[in-house]
Amino acid sequence: MSATKYSHPFLNGLKPLPEGYDEELQQIREWMKSQPHLPYISDEYVYLFLHSNYYKVKETKDTIECYFTLRNNSPDLFSNRDPLLPKNKIILDIAHMTALPKLSPEGYHILLYRLADTDYSKLNFADAVRVFCMFNDVKLSEDRLSEGYIVIFDMKGCSLGHLTRVTLPALRAFMQYIQNAHPCRLKKIHVVHTVSFINQVMCLVKPLIHSNLLDLLQFSSDGPESAVDLEYLPEDYGGPQPAVKQLHEEQRKNMENNYRDWLIESEIFKVDEKKRIKKPSKGMFASFTSSFKSLDID
Repeated sequence: MSATKYSHPFLNGLKPLPEGYDEELQQIREWMKSQPHLPYISDEYVYLFLHSNYYKVKETKDTIECYFTLRNNSPDLFSNRDPLLPKNKIILDIAHMTALPKLSPEGYHILLYRLADTDYSKLNFADAVRVFCMFNDVKLSEDRLSEGYIVIFDMKGCSLGHLTRVTLPALRAFMQYIQNAHPCRLKKIHVVHTVSFINQVMCLVKPLIHSNLLDLLQFSSDGPESAVDLEYLPEDYGGPQPAVKQLHEEQRKNMENNYRDWLIESEIFKVDEKKRIKKPSKGMFASFTSSFKSLDID
Protein backbone atom coordinates (compact mmCIF):
# COMPACT_ATOMS: atom_id res chain seq x y z
CA MET A 1 0.00 0.00 0.00
CA SER A 2 1.56 3.30 -1.08
CA ALA A 3 0.87 6.38 1.01
CA THR A 4 0.01 9.62 -0.78
CA LYS A 5 -0.08 13.13 0.57
CA TYR A 6 -3.33 13.91 -1.26
CA SER A 7 -6.65 12.16 -1.71
CA HIS A 8 -7.13 10.57 -5.15
CA PRO A 9 -9.12 10.72 -7.38
CA PHE A 10 -11.10 13.32 -5.40
CA LEU A 11 -8.87 15.98 -3.88
CA ASN A 12 -11.52 16.82 -1.28
CA GLY A 13 -12.73 13.27 -0.80
CA LEU A 14 -16.02 11.59 -1.63
CA LYS A 15 -18.53 11.74 1.20
CA PRO A 16 -20.91 10.11 1.58
CA LEU A 17 -19.86 7.02 -0.35
CA PRO A 18 -22.45 5.46 -2.69
CA GLU A 19 -24.80 3.10 -0.91
CA GLY A 20 -25.92 -0.33 -2.01
CA TYR A 21 -22.76 -1.38 -3.85
CA ASP A 22 -20.72 -3.07 -1.11
CA GLU A 23 -20.76 -6.39 -2.96
CA GLU A 24 -19.45 -4.83 -6.21
CA LEU A 25 -16.75 -2.99 -4.27
CA GLN A 26 -15.68 -6.22 -2.58
CA GLN A 27 -15.55 -8.10 -5.88
CA ILE A 28 -13.23 -5.47 -7.35
CA ARG A 29 -11.09 -5.48 -4.20
CA GLU A 30 -10.69 -9.27 -4.31
CA TRP A 31 -9.84 -9.18 -8.00
CA MET A 32 -7.24 -6.44 -7.51
CA LYS A 33 -5.52 -8.56 -4.86
CA SER A 34 -4.86 -11.12 -7.61
CA GLN A 35 -3.40 -8.47 -9.91
CA PRO A 36 -0.07 -7.47 -8.28
CA HIS A 37 0.87 -5.17 -11.15
CA LEU A 38 -1.97 -2.79 -10.31
CA PRO A 39 -1.36 0.06 -7.87
CA TYR A 40 -3.15 0.21 -4.55
CA ILE A 41 -6.11 2.59 -4.80
CA SER A 42 -8.68 3.90 -2.35
CA ASP A 43 -12.30 2.78 -2.16
CA GLU A 44 -13.18 6.20 -3.59
CA TYR A 45 -11.08 5.42 -6.66
CA VAL A 46 -12.85 2.08 -7.07
CA TYR A 47 -16.22 3.79 -6.78
CA LEU A 48 -15.26 6.21 -9.56
CA PHE A 49 -14.56 3.26 -11.86
CA LEU A 50 -17.70 1.43 -10.79
CA HIS A 51 -19.86 4.53 -11.25
CA SER A 52 -18.49 5.22 -14.73
CA ASN A 53 -19.44 1.66 -15.70
CA TYR A 54 -22.89 1.79 -14.07
CA TYR A 55 -21.64 -0.60 -11.37
CA LYS A 56 -21.01 -3.48 -13.79
CA VAL A 57 -18.11 -5.47 -12.37
CA LYS A 58 -16.64 -6.97 -15.57
CA GLU A 59 -16.62 -3.63 -17.37
CA THR A 60 -15.10 -1.98 -14.30
CA LYS A 61 -12.22 -4.48 -14.28
CA ASP A 62 -11.55 -3.74 -17.96
CA THR A 63 -11.51 0.01 -17.30
CA ILE A 64 -9.16 -0.28 -14.32
CA GLU A 65 -6.74 -2.48 -16.26
CA CYS A 66 -6.71 -0.20 -19.29
CA TYR A 67 -6.50 3.02 -17.23
CA PHE A 68 -3.41 2.10 -15.23
CA THR A 69 -1.70 0.31 -18.13
CA LEU A 70 -2.03 3.27 -20.47
CA ARG A 71 -0.73 5.59 -17.77
CA ASN A 72 2.41 3.46 -17.62
CA ASN A 73 2.83 2.74 -21.33
CA SER A 74 2.20 6.30 -22.60
CA PRO A 75 4.62 8.45 -20.57
CA ASP A 76 4.45 11.24 -23.17
CA LEU A 77 0.81 11.70 -22.19
CA PHE A 78 0.78 10.85 -18.48
CA SER A 79 4.05 12.10 -17.03
CA ASN A 80 5.27 15.70 -16.61
CA ARG A 81 1.86 16.70 -15.25
CA ASP A 82 2.99 19.94 -13.63
CA PRO A 83 0.68 22.63 -15.09
CA LEU A 84 3.49 25.17 -14.66
CA LEU A 85 5.89 23.31 -16.94
CA PRO A 86 6.58 25.52 -20.00
CA LYS A 87 5.22 22.96 -22.48
CA ASN A 88 1.99 22.62 -20.50
CA LYS A 89 1.65 26.39 -20.12
CA ILE A 90 1.88 26.74 -23.90
CA ILE A 91 -1.15 24.46 -24.35
CA LEU A 92 -3.08 26.40 -21.72
CA ASP A 93 -2.18 29.57 -23.61
CA ILE A 94 -3.28 28.39 -27.05
CA ALA A 95 -6.41 26.41 -26.11
CA HIS A 96 -9.47 27.14 -24.01
CA MET A 97 -10.62 24.21 -21.87
CA THR A 98 -13.71 25.09 -19.90
CA ALA A 99 -16.46 23.56 -17.82
CA LEU A 100 -19.62 25.60 -18.33
CA PRO A 101 -21.31 26.77 -15.11
CA LYS A 102 -24.78 25.31 -15.63
CA LEU A 103 -25.77 21.64 -15.79
CA SER A 104 -27.91 20.36 -18.65
CA PRO A 105 -31.60 19.55 -17.97
CA GLU A 106 -30.54 15.91 -17.44
CA GLY A 107 -27.98 16.97 -14.83
CA TYR A 108 -24.97 16.50 -17.12
CA HIS A 109 -21.83 18.62 -16.98
CA ILE A 110 -21.01 20.51 -20.19
CA LEU A 111 -17.38 20.88 -21.29
CA LEU A 112 -16.25 23.15 -24.13
CA TYR A 113 -12.91 23.10 -25.94
CA ARG A 114 -11.64 25.51 -28.58
CA LEU A 115 -8.51 27.18 -29.90
CA ALA A 116 -7.46 30.47 -28.33
CA ASP A 117 -4.52 30.91 -30.73
CA THR A 118 -4.85 29.58 -34.30
CA ASP A 119 -1.10 29.44 -35.03
CA TYR A 120 -0.71 25.72 -35.68
CA SER A 121 3.08 25.87 -35.32
CA LYS A 122 2.60 26.29 -31.56
CA LEU A 123 0.72 23.00 -31.21
CA ASN A 124 2.43 19.90 -29.91
CA PHE A 125 -0.22 17.20 -30.07
CA ALA A 126 1.12 14.98 -27.27
CA ASP A 127 1.38 18.01 -24.99
CA ALA A 128 -2.21 18.94 -25.86
CA VAL A 129 -3.45 15.43 -24.99
CA ARG A 130 -1.54 15.53 -21.69
CA VAL A 131 -3.08 18.83 -20.62
CA PHE A 132 -6.52 17.69 -21.82
CA CYS A 133 -6.24 14.66 -19.53
CA MET A 134 -5.00 16.82 -16.64
CA PHE A 135 -7.97 19.13 -17.07
CA ASN A 136 -10.34 16.18 -17.13
CA ASP A 137 -8.81 14.64 -14.01
CA VAL A 138 -9.44 17.93 -12.20
CA LYS A 139 -13.02 17.91 -13.46
CA LEU A 140 -13.57 14.34 -12.22
CA SER A 141 -12.24 15.41 -8.83
CA GLU A 142 -14.51 18.43 -8.61
CA ASP A 143 -17.64 16.92 -10.17
CA ARG A 144 -17.36 13.78 -8.05
CA LEU A 145 -19.66 11.05 -9.40
CA SER A 146 -21.18 12.99 -12.29
CA GLU A 147 -24.29 11.65 -14.00
CA GLY A 148 -22.68 12.40 -17.35
CA TYR A 149 -20.77 14.73 -19.64
CA ILE A 150 -21.71 16.58 -22.81
CA VAL A 151 -18.60 17.63 -24.72
CA ILE A 152 -18.46 20.43 -27.29
CA PHE A 153 -15.44 20.80 -29.58
CA ASP A 154 -15.52 24.14 -31.42
CA MET A 155 -13.36 23.77 -34.53
CA LYS A 156 -13.39 27.44 -35.46
CA GLY A 157 -9.86 28.46 -36.41
CA CYS A 158 -8.68 24.91 -37.07
CA SER A 159 -6.69 24.47 -40.28
CA LEU A 160 -5.02 21.70 -42.23
CA GLY A 161 -1.85 22.87 -40.52
CA HIS A 162 -3.25 21.66 -37.20
CA LEU A 163 -3.95 18.28 -38.77
CA THR A 164 -0.29 17.95 -39.75
CA ARG A 165 0.66 18.34 -36.07
CA VAL A 166 -1.21 15.19 -35.06
CA THR A 167 1.09 12.27 -34.26
CA LEU A 168 -0.35 8.79 -34.73
CA PRO A 169 1.02 7.14 -31.54
CA ALA A 170 -0.41 9.92 -29.37
CA LEU A 171 -3.71 9.86 -31.26
CA ARG A 172 -4.03 6.09 -30.87
CA ALA A 173 -3.27 6.20 -27.15
CA PHE A 174 -5.66 9.12 -26.69
CA MET A 175 -8.52 7.37 -28.48
CA GLN A 176 -7.86 4.20 -26.48
CA TYR A 177 -7.90 6.19 -23.24
CA ILE A 178 -11.11 8.08 -23.99
CA GLN A 179 -12.98 4.97 -25.07
CA ASN A 180 -11.70 2.30 -22.70
CA ALA A 181 -10.08 4.00 -19.71
CA HIS A 182 -11.45 7.46 -18.89
CA PRO A 183 -13.77 6.87 -15.90
CA CYS A 184 -16.72 9.04 -16.82
CA ARG A 185 -20.19 8.67 -18.30
CA LEU A 186 -19.84 10.27 -21.71
CA LYS A 187 -23.26 11.18 -23.09
CA LYS A 188 -22.71 13.23 -26.26
CA ILE A 189 -19.86 14.76 -28.29
CA HIS A 190 -20.76 17.75 -30.43
CA VAL A 191 -18.27 18.96 -33.05
CA VAL A 192 -19.36 22.45 -34.10
CA HIS A 193 -18.15 24.98 -36.67
CA THR A 194 -17.00 21.94 -38.64
CA VAL A 195 -14.25 22.65 -41.12
CA SER A 196 -14.12 21.90 -44.84
CA PHE A 197 -11.59 19.11 -44.26
CA ILE A 198 -13.69 17.26 -41.67
CA ASN A 199 -13.75 14.23 -43.96
CA GLN A 200 -9.95 14.05 -43.82
CA VAL A 201 -10.12 14.27 -40.03
CA MET A 202 -12.62 11.42 -39.88
CA CYS A 203 -10.53 9.29 -42.23
CA LEU A 204 -7.70 9.66 -39.72
CA VAL A 205 -9.68 8.85 -36.58
CA LYS A 206 -12.53 6.61 -37.73
CA PRO A 207 -10.44 3.40 -37.77
CA LEU A 208 -9.71 4.10 -34.09
CA ILE A 209 -13.31 4.71 -33.00
CA HIS A 210 -15.67 2.10 -31.61
CA SER A 211 -19.22 2.09 -32.89
CA ASN A 212 -20.64 3.16 -29.53
CA LEU A 213 -18.50 6.32 -29.60
CA LEU A 214 -19.51 7.02 -33.19
CA ASP A 215 -23.10 6.96 -32.00
CA LEU A 216 -22.31 9.81 -29.58
CA LEU A 217 -20.77 12.05 -32.25
CA GLN A 218 -22.78 14.86 -33.81
CA PHE A 219 -21.41 17.36 -36.34
CA SER A 220 -22.68 20.83 -37.19
CA SER A 221 -21.42 23.71 -39.29
CA ASP A 222 -23.22 26.01 -36.85
CA GLY A 223 -21.95 27.04 -33.41
CA PRO A 224 -22.51 25.52 -29.95
CA GLU A 225 -26.09 26.79 -29.96
CA SER A 226 -26.78 23.83 -32.26
CA ALA A 227 -25.70 21.52 -29.42
CA VAL A 228 -27.24 23.06 -26.30
CA ASP A 229 -29.70 25.88 -25.57
CA LEU A 230 -28.34 29.41 -25.31
CA GLU A 231 -28.99 29.58 -21.57
CA TYR A 232 -26.05 27.20 -21.01
CA LEU A 233 -23.59 29.06 -23.24
CA PRO A 234 -21.04 31.82 -22.58
CA GLU A 235 -21.64 35.35 -23.82
CA ASP A 236 -19.22 34.70 -26.70
CA TYR A 237 -21.93 32.55 -28.22
CA GLY A 238 -24.89 34.75 -27.33
CA GLY A 239 -25.62 33.13 -23.98
CA PRO A 240 -25.79 34.59 -20.44
CA GLN A 241 -22.80 32.73 -18.95
CA PRO A 242 -19.35 34.32 -18.43
CA ALA A 243 -17.02 34.53 -21.44
CA VAL A 244 -15.04 31.43 -22.39
CA LYS A 245 -11.71 33.18 -21.77
CA GLN A 246 -12.81 34.18 -18.26
CA LEU A 247 -13.97 30.66 -17.44
CA HIS A 248 -10.75 29.19 -18.83
CA GLU A 249 -8.54 31.55 -16.83
CA GLU A 250 -10.45 30.85 -13.61
CA GLN A 251 -10.22 27.09 -14.11
CA ARG A 252 -6.57 27.31 -15.17
CA LYS A 253 -5.78 29.23 -11.97
CA ASN A 254 -7.58 26.55 -9.96
CA MET A 255 -5.47 23.86 -11.64
CA GLU A 256 -2.22 25.73 -11.05
CA ASN A 257 -2.92 26.87 -7.47
CA ASN A 258 -4.98 24.05 -5.99
CA TYR A 259 -4.23 20.97 -8.09
CA ARG A 260 -0.58 21.35 -9.09
CA ASP A 261 0.94 19.05 -6.45
CA TRP A 262 -2.03 16.68 -6.71
CA LEU A 263 -1.51 16.28 -10.46
CA ILE A 264 2.22 15.70 -10.02
CA GLU A 265 1.56 13.09 -7.34
CA SER A 266 -1.01 11.33 -9.55
CA GLU A 267 1.83 10.14 -11.81
CA ILE A 268 2.45 7.27 -9.37
CA PHE A 269 -0.86 5.61 -10.30
CA LYS A 270 0.20 3.17 -12.99
CA VAL A 271 0.94 -0.51 -13.43
CA ASP A 272 4.23 -2.14 -12.54
CA GLU A 273 4.83 -4.44 -15.51
CA LYS A 274 7.52 -6.37 -13.64
CA LYS A 275 4.80 -7.65 -11.30
CA ARG A 276 2.27 -8.56 -13.98
CA ILE A 277 1.29 -12.22 -13.94
CA LYS A 278 -0.64 -12.20 -17.19
CA LYS A 279 0.45 -10.07 -20.12
CA PRO A 280 -2.11 -7.84 -21.87
CA SER A 281 -3.41 -8.72 -25.32
CA LYS A 282 -0.77 -8.21 -28.01
CA GLY A 283 -1.05 -4.90 -29.76
CA MET A 284 -3.47 -3.35 -27.32
CA PHE A 285 -1.01 -1.15 -25.49
CA ALA A 286 2.15 -1.58 -27.53
CA SER A 287 1.76 -1.76 -31.29
CA PHE A 288 -1.84 -0.60 -31.68
CA THR A 289 -1.76 -2.21 -35.10
CA SER A 290 -5.36 -3.37 -35.10
CA SER A 291 -8.68 -2.28 -33.79
CA PHE A 292 -8.88 -1.90 -30.03
CA LYS A 293 -10.16 -4.86 -28.07
CA SER A 294 -10.93 -5.44 -24.43
CA LEU A 295 -8.37 -7.22 -22.30
CA ASP A 296 -8.95 -10.82 -21.39
CA ILE A 297 -9.42 -10.53 -17.63
CA ASP A 298 -10.14 -13.38 -15.25
